Amino acid sequence: MEWVATGVIALGVLMLLQPFWLVLYTWSFLTTLAGTALFMVVSKFPE
Repeated sequence: MEWVATGVIALGVLMLLQPFWLVLYTWSFLTTLAGTALFMVVSKFPE
């Protein structure tokens, strides 16, 4: 699950850095925030 959260964070950063579509730029912060929150939750799970 940490890989999924890391992927969501990376997707949010890529959405932030692309210069073409405003809608992706608009949703990039929420995507990065959701990935960070997901990572904080799943990192507490026992292995």
